[in-house]
Amino acid sequence: MDQAARFAYEGGHLDFSGSRPRGVPALAPSYGFGPYQYRGNRCVIVVTEVAEAALREVMPRELEPAPGNLAVWCLFDCPQVNGLGPHAFAMPCIPCRYGDFTGQYVPYLYTSTEASLTGYREAQGWPARLAQVRVRESGGKVQASVTRGGRELISAAGTVGGERITSLDFLPIILYKEIPSIDTQGRDVGCLVASTSLFENLDYRGGSGSLRFDESADDPVVRLKPLKVPQFLYGTMDDLYPETIRVLHRY
Repeated sequence: MDQAARFAYEGGHLDFSGSRPRGVPALAPSYGFGPYQYRGNRCVIVVTEVAEAALREVMPRELEPAPGNLAVWCLFDCPQVNGLGPHAFAMPCIPCRYGDFTGQYVPYLYTSTEASLTGYREAQGWPARLAQVRVRESGGKVQASVTRGGRELISAAGTVGGERITSLDFLPIILYKEIPSIDTQGRDVGCLVASTSLFENLDYRGGSGSLRFDESADDPVVRLKPLKVPQFLYGTMDDLYPETIRVLHRY
C-alpha cells in the first residue's frame, strides 16, 4: 500500500452491524453455530437422591426442587456433532419448578474439548468446565468417569440388560446465563433460559449401579453426593439441540 492509499484507508473489512454474529471472537471462531445435531451418542443415565440442602445450595432461589430431591446424572460420549466436533460431557440435571413451569436445572457441566466448552458457555450459559469424560460398555457391564486435573471426581458402574427402552421423558433444561460487564460492576446479561432437545432413535436398557464421588476433591460438584441410586440406564440416541428456547426470568 503506497502512502496516499494508506492515509485514505478508512477501516477494516469486518462488519459488526448485522444481526447475526460472524465470529466468536471475530476472525477466530472456536465453534460453529447451532442448532447442533448429535449422532450416535452413548449415554449413561444415573438417577440419584440427594440431600435437599445440597440441591438448594447450587440452585437459584427462583427454582424449587421437585419432590424426591433428585439429581439425574447424564454422562455422554458424542462421536459426531456438527459445529462442536466430537466430545464427551457429563452433567447433573435437577428436576425443579419455576412457578408453574417444570424443568431440570443444570448447575455444572464437564466437557472434554475447547470447542464444546466455549460453545456451551457462550451460546446459552451452560456452566461448562474442562474434564475428561469416559463412557464404556461391554456385555452389559457399564463404566463411566469424570476426571479433572488428573483426579477422578466421579465414577459410575453398573449392569444393564432386559427389554429395550425406546422412549424416555426428558424435562426441559434450565440454565442460568450471565455475562459480566467489563468494568466488573454489573452484568451485561443475566437470565434463566429454558430449552428442549429433539431426541430420536433411543435404545436404552435398565439395570442397577452406583455413582461415587471423590469427596476429598476441591471441586464444587462433590456437594451433590448421592444418598441413593434408584435407577441406572445405558444406551444410545440422537439429539438435535436446541429444539426450542424460552427466557424464564431476566435479572
